[in-house]
Amino acid sequence: MKLFKNIVFAFILLSASFLKGQIKRQAKWQQTVNYQIDVTLDDVNHILRGFETFEYINNSPNVIDVLYIHVWPNAYKNNQTAFARQQTQNKESDFYFSDEKDRGYIDSLDFFVNGKGTTWNFDVQHIDIVKITLNKPLESGEACKVSTPFLVKIPKVFSRLGHDGQTYNITQWYPKPAVYDINGWNAMPYLNQGEFYSEFGSFDVTVTLPKNYIIAATGELQNPDEELFRKAKGKKTELMENTFCKTNYKSIRFTQNNVHDFAWFASKNFGLLSSSILIGDKTVETFVYSQKEKDLIDENIQAIKTALSYYSENAGNYPYQHASVVKSELKAGGGMEYPMITVCDILNKEVIVHEVGHNWFYGILASNERRYPWMDESINSYFEGQAMKPNSDSTTINKRQSFFNNINDYSMELMAINATRSNVDQAVGLHSAEYTGINYGTMVYGKGSIIFKHLRAYLGDEIFKKCFSNYFEIWKYKHPLPGDMEDVFEYISGKNLDWFFNTLVQTDNLIDFKFKSVKTEADGKTTITLKSKSNGMPVPLGIYTKAGLKETIWVDNTNKTLTLASSSKDITKFVIDPEKLVFDANRKNNQYKTHGLLKKWANPGIKFLTRPDLNPNREMYWMPILGYNIHNGFMLGAAIHNWGLPQRKLEYIIAPLWGFKTKTPNGYANFIYKITPQKIFQSIDIGLLNASFAYKPFVETFTYYRTKGFVNFTLKPHQMRSLKSNQILLQYTNVASRWLSQSNDLPDSSWVLAQRAPINYSFARISFIHSNKRLVDPYSFRMNMEAGSYQNLYVKPSVELNFTKSYNKKKKGFRMRMFAGTFYTQIYKNSSNGNGLFKYRLGSKNGQYDYGMEQSLMGRDAKTGIWSSAITPGEDNLKLKGALGNFSKPFVTLNLDTDLPGKLPIRPYVDLCYTNEDFLKDKTGKVENLVYSGGIALILFPDVFEIYFPLFQSKSINDIQNLQGIKTFGQRICFTLILNEFEPHRFLKRIKLF
Repeated sequence: MKLFKNIVFAFILLSASFLKGQIKRQAKWQQTVNYQIDVTLDDVNHILRGFETFEYINNSPNVIDVLYIHVWPNAYKNNQTAFARQQTQNKESDFYFSDEKDRGYIDSLDFFVNGKGTTWNFDVQHIDIVKITLNKPLESGEACKVSTPFLVKIPKVFSRLGHDGQTYNITQWYPKPAVYDINGWNAMPYLNQGEFYSEFGSFDVTVTLPKNYIIAATGELQNPDEELFRKAKGKKTELMENTFCKTNYKSIRFTQNNVHDFAWFASKNFGLLSSSILIGDKTVETFVYSQKEKDLIDENIQAIKTALSYYSENAGNYPYQHASVVKSELKAGGGMEYPMITVCDILNKEVIVHEVGHNWFYGILASNERRYPWMDESINSYFEGQAMKPNSDSTTINKRQSFFNNINDYSMELMAINATRSNVDQAVGLHSAEYTGINYGTMVYGKGSIIFKHLRAYLGDEIFKKCFSNYFEIWKYKHPLPGDMEDVFEYISGKNLDWFFNTLVQTDNLIDFKFKSVKTEADGKTTITLKSKSNGMPVPLGIYTKAGLKETIWVDNTNKTLTLASSSKDITKFVIDPEKLVFDANRKNNQYKTHGLLKKWANPGIKFLTRPDLNPNREMYWMPILGYNIHNGFMLGAAIHNWGLPQRKLEYIIAPLWGFKTKTPNGYANFIYKITPQKIFQSIDIGLLNASFAYKPFVETFTYYRTKGFVNFTLKPHQMRSLKSNQILLQYTNVASRWLSQSNDLPDSSWVLAQRAPINYSFARISFIHSNKRLVDPYSFRMNMEAGSYQNLYVKPSVELNFTKSYNKKKKGFRMRMFAGTFYTQIYKNSSNGNGLFKYRLGSKNGQYDYGMEQSLMGRDAKTGIWSSAITPGEDNLKLKGALGNFSKPFVTLNLDTDLPGKLPIRPYVDLCYTNEDFLKDKTGKVENLVYSGGIALILFPDVFEIYFPLFQSKSINDIQNLQGIKTFGQRICFTLILNEFEPHRFLKRIKLF
C-alpha cells in the first residue's frame, strides 16, 4: 500500500512538472524541523562560527532518501550566483562591482545524519543549495537528526544578511532544509527579489558575542541578566565600550515554537524602547531598536500596536510573546520581515505597520512566497492600507501622517495603471522571479492590494472578514496554496470567485470598464449594457440624481444587459465604480449622463501645468513657455497638452510661441497615438511631430515648417525581464522653408533673389534598432536606410554599433562606437548634384546640416559668438568645428572614450575615420584617408551638455580648419547642448515616483 501511495504521489509530481504547473491545494501533512544552534560572532573579522543540529520529521506519506538544504550565505560568494545575476538584471550594481573582502560565504560544512557521515554535495547550478543523500531512507513517520559545523563570512549589507561596520543583520544565515510539500522539494537559491518558504518547527539558539552588544532576535529571551542589561541600556545609543571585545563574551539563548525561521540583529550602539499591548488574553511585548535615539519614540511603538491590533482583529490573534522592529541597514526594500521581528531601513508608521503585518501572512500562514508572492505581499499591502486609515478619534497629526503615507499607495496605483496602458504590466499571480524590478512593486504590492479592495467591496465587510478569519484559523502554520484560499472564500461567501482568483490574480487581461449602451424604454425603465474585456467580473454602478448619489448596485457580469427596476426619470447620470474600489485602467469612460452633449465626458476642463491623472474628468493642461534662438530672438507662448501619468492612448502638446525679433508665430505641435497589441508587438506608436522656427539656410532668414510622421513598432520581448529590445522605426519628414521678408535687409540683386526661392524637400527613413540595456557591457545595434529628394534622388544606408565595456565601478566604462555608411545619388539631366545637404559630413555639425530639423538649437548655423561653437552629433561623431567635407563614398568611423577613476566628470576621447575620399588634404596636397582627433570631454550632463577640448588631430584636419579661421586651441573648443531634452513634456515623461 505504501509503495502504491509513493507511485501515485510520484505520478502527480511528474504530471505537474510536465504541465509546467503546480498543485495549488496543499497536503494535509507537513514536515517538521526542530533546530538547536550554537553560534559565536567574531566582530573583528565579521565571521560566525557555529554548530547546528536539527531533527527532521517526515510527516509525509512518502519515503525520503535525500534532503535539500539551503546554505544561502553562498549567494554572496561570486558574480555567478542566482542572487548576483538577478541583481545585474535589475541593474543593481553594488554587489557586482564589490571588493572580494566585502563579500560572504558559508563553508566548513560537514553533514552527519544520526551521528554518521553521509554523502552530500552542492547543487550543480546553485552553490547555495546542498543535497544530502541519506544513508538510510526516511520512512513516513520517522525522524532523523542532521548536524554540521559551519562558518559564515558575513558580507557587507548588499541585500538582507550582512554587516554595516559592527552592526549585524544575521538573516538567512544557517543551513536550513527546503520545504517538502504536495509539490515535492522546493529547493530554491537565494534571491533579493523573491522571498522565502520554510518548514515550521522549534528553535533553540544560543548566540555568543562580545558582552557590550545589544541583541534582538526571533524567540523568547532565556537570560534574566540580559534583561537587566537591556534595561540599563534603555534608549542610550552611544557605545558602552568603544573597543573590540576579544575575551569578554556572553551567551544569549532564545527559544521558540511554531516558527519557520530565526533572525537576529546585534549592535553595540543599539538603544531600545519597549511597551506592551493586550491581544485577546495575551500580553505582547513591543520593542523598537535603533542606533539613533531619535527613532526611539512613542510613535514607532504605537505603529507596532496599530498592526498588532488591526491584524489580530481582522485576521487572527497574534500568538507570540513579542513583536520587535529594528532600524538597521537594508538593501531589500524599506523593510524585511522575520518571525516576531522585522528590520527597517527607514522608520515611519507605514513601513512599520506593513512589516509587522507580515507576521500573519509570511510568518503564521507561511505560504510559498517565492512562488506566490501575492499570497503575502498583496494581502499584506491591502491590510496595511486598511490599518493606516485614520479613525474618528485619531489626532490631527496622525491623520496628516496617514495622508502622506497614503501617497505611496496612490503612486503605486498610478504606476500600475501606467504599466497597464503601456502594455508592460504583468499578472499579480506570477512567480516572484518573473517580474521586472518595477513590476514587482507596482503589480504585487500596488495592483495586488487594489484587487483585494475590489473583493472586499463585492463580498461586503462582514463576509470578507469572516472569510479571512476562517482562512487564517484553518491554515495557520500549514503553508496554504492558492486553491486553499479560494476554497475557503468560496465556501464562506457562497459565491463563485473565479473572476478574482483566476482572472484578476492569474492574468494580465486589460481591466477597463465602460458603457456600451444606455437606453430608456417606452415604459420609462432604463437598460444599461456595460462592456469589459474581462468577462463576468462584477463592478459597482452608481446611480445619481440631482441630489447626488442615490444608490450603488453591483453588476455581476459586465457584459450583460441590466434593466433598472424603477423609472429613470429623475436620474442624471450613471457612474461605474463611483468610490474607486476596483482596478480600472481608464476611468475617463466610466460616466454616462442622461442629458446634454458629450454624455460620456465627465467634467471637461483645463488645469495649470499637469497632475497625476487617476480621476474620471476629461482634463487638459496648460503651461507658459519661454524660448530663445538667435533668429527668432526671445519667444513667449503657452502649451496646451495632456501629458502626465499615467500616460494616455492619445497624447498631444500644442505649443505656439511668438518670436519678438521676427514678429512671427512659431512653435511646435506633437501628437502620439499608442496601440498596445496582445501579440508580436508590445506597442505601436504612431506620431506626427510639427515644428516651425526661423533659421538662415543661406544669407537671409527663412522660417521652416517641419512635419514628421512616424510609426514605431516595439516587438514584444520573449520575457518581460529581458533587457533586450527590438524596434522597427518608419519615418517620413517633409520640410518647407519660406523667406522671411521682414527679417532681411539685403539689397535686391539677381543673386540675392535666387537665395530667396522657397525650399521644399522630403525624405523617408526605416530603422531597425536592437539594444541590450544590461548593467554590465551594454550594447546597441542600428541599421538605417534613408531615401529622399531635393533636386535628385538619393539613398543613404548605414549601420551603427555601440558597446560599453564596464569597469569595476558603478556606471564607469570604456565606450566604443562604430559607424559605417555610404551615399548614392541619381543626377537627372539639366540638374546639378543638389543633394549636398543630405550627404554624410566629416565632423559634427553646427545645425546648418540638421536638414531634418530634429534638434532644437539656440544658434542654428551661427557664424560668430558662443553658438558658433555648438555642434550637433553627426553620423561620424568627430567632435570638430568647421566645414571639413562631404562623403560620397563608403566610410567608417570609430569613436572611443572612457571614464576615469574618481568623481571628476571628464572623459578622454579619440575619434578615427577612414574613407576613400580625396578631400582630406593637408596644405601640401597630401591626401589622408585615415584621420583622427582626440582630447578631453567635460561631461556636465551626460548626452545633454558636454564640452570638448581637442588636444590633437590629423594634419589635414588642422590645415582645413586653419583655412576657415579656426586656428587656436580656444577656437577649436566646441560643445553639444541637446535642448530637446528640456522640452516640458519630456520632463513630464521622465517623472519617477519611486
